[in-house]
Amino acid sequence: MWKKVVITVLGIAVLGVGTVYAEQSMQTVYHVQMDGREIGTVTEKAVVQDELEALVKQKEEQHEDWNLTVAEDITFKPERVFSVEADEGQVLERLEQDVSYAVEAVQVQVNGQSIAYLPEAGDVEEVMETLKAEYVNDEGGSEEEDVSAGETELENVYVNGVIDYAPVQAAPSSINTVEETVDRIQTGNLSEQVSLSSGEPLVDVIVTEQEREAEMIAHKVEVRNTDALYEGETEIHQEGQDGKRETLIQTVTENGETTEEEVLEEEVVEDPVTQVVLKGTKPSPSTGSGNFVWPAVGGVITSKQGERWGRYHKGIDIAGVSDLTIKAADHGKVTEAGYQESFGNKVVIDHGNGYETLYAHLSSIDVQVGDTVQQGEKIGDMGTTGHSTGVHLHFEVHKDGGLENPLSHVSQ
Repeated sequence: MWKKVVITVLGIAVLGVGTVYAEQSMQTVYHVQMDGREIGTVTEKAVVQDELEALVKQKEEQHEDWNLTVAEDITFKPERVFSVEADEGQVLERLEQDVSYAVEAVQVQVNGQSIAYLPEAGDVEEVMETLKAEYVNDEGGSEEEDVSAGETELENVYVNGVIDYAPVQAAPSSINTVEETVDRIQTGNLSEQVSLSSGEPLVDVIVTEQEREAEMIAHKVEVRNTDALYEGETEIHQEGQDGKRETLIQTVTENGETTEEEVLEEEVVEDPVTQVVLKGTKPSPSTGSGNFVWPAVGGVITSKQGERWGRYHKGIDIAGVSDLTIKAADHGKVTEAGYQESFGNKVVIDHGNGYETLYAHLSSIDVQVGDTVQQGEKIGDMGTTGHSTGVHLHFEVHKDGGLENPLSHVSQ
């Protein structure tokens, strides 16, 4: 009886010792699973975790602004074994070949519809600012109370539509740029993966601006008759000056197209000044005074009246001028104005008091037969037409048909 009990107790003790020894001899391995499918066994989970971090980091270097993660679900199933048969090389190779990536992105939604994916939430704000900037000239507008002439100030800009976002994991191939997202919103042309494709802007950008325009007010011209001037003469009594009008206009545009325009203010800031022109009504005298003026602008006498080269020189020659203007020596009426072979271009003026003056060799004639001219009025330009040895004026004075010496009547 006692012997049997002792043997039983001894047997239990030996079994216990054997179990402890076996447990201490076993090791833990980890079956690595990718989306529930086993790809191999490792002895340390860190081996897989370090490899995944390295793969993500390598991929992120290609997309510096992206926050990437492994798309597959990587799990570990532990197992206690006596003999370790790990295949870490195979596991790492499978990870490198089969792992795909997802971007920690945001899904952009317009009025509840998904239209694009952006790398981060800050890009959505950039989309909003870019949309607004497309239709405004002054970013942020102006805080000035008054709009200066020639300037446009932004009063308000808003997007008529709801642009929102939600965090998602997206495939790298589906990530859009800010520019692409803006284009989709503006045109309504979306990718095939998105159901909405209207061909019209998905939102409206409403811009309100104020512009102060400066407009010239043309001055008027008033003509006043006066007998202080001869007929045909005019004189500016008062210089004209244009005025200025400023108009404050408020404009509302929708996607760059004007939908409303309203004049808020209109003010004349400078009144125009009327130009006053005096017009002569006094009849021009056709009778001279008998007192003659020098018929040229300066110059010297190069030949006097008298015998010259075997012939009688009937007048005087004046040359050496910088201003070629030829003037009427006294009031009178033009009786000849044209070309004559020896004199060239010639003008004859009857002064109505028995006197007559002749002007020859002109390069051009500014009067015609029948014109009434005033003393000192331009009748042509000095020249060398006809029988002439150079640019000069041949000037003669006649009295009652008889020839008189011009130097008895004119001097510089």
